[in-house]
Amino acid sequence: MSQKKKQHFIELMRDFENAMLVTHAKDGEMRARPMAIADVTDSGDVFFVTHTESGKVEELLRDDRTLVSLQGPLKQASLTGRAELIGDRTKIRELWNPAWQIWFAGGVEDPNIGLIRVKPETAEYWDMSGKTLATFAFRGLRAILSGDTIEAPKKPEAHGQVSLSN
Repeated sequence: MSQKKKQHFIELMRDFENAMLVTHAKDGEMRARPMAIADVTDSGDVFFVTHTESGKVEELLRDDRTLVSLQGPLKQASLTGRAELIGDRTKIRELWNPAWQIWFAGGVEDPNIGLIRVKPETAEYWDMSGKTLATFAFRGLRAILSGDTIEAPKKPEAHGQVSLSN
C-alpha cells in the first residue's frame, strides 16, 4: 500500500459531508443509515455525532464491525473497520456543529451526545474528478465514435485499495 494512495483516500474522505454507516442488527441483518461526518483524522479515523441511546449505538456495542460508504457524482469510497462510542466532552466540543442543535436540545452540553469513531482497516475509492474525468470523457467519446469499448482508468488517483489498520 502506497502512502500516496492512503493520503489520496483521506483527502477524498474529507470532500464528503455525509456517509452511510452500516452496522449489524441483533438478528444479523445489516442496517445502513445516513450520518453527518464530524471529522476525518490524518490517520483516516472517521467521527460521527450520535445520540447515545440510539439503535446504531446498541448495534455497535454488540458488534463493532462496520462499513462506511460514501457516494457523490464523481467520487465514491468505502471503508471497513471497527467502531467505538466516544463520550469525551472535550472532543465533542471541538467537533460541535451548531446545525446539530436540532437533534440535541441541550446543545453541545446535551448529556445524550456521543461520538462514533470508526477506525478503518481497509478502504477502496473511485475518483473520476479533475484530469481523470477529462481523460475518461475524451476516451469515452472516442470509443463511441469508433464503436470500441473503453477500460476504466488505471491511474492510482482514479481507483485504489488501501490498508489503514495499524
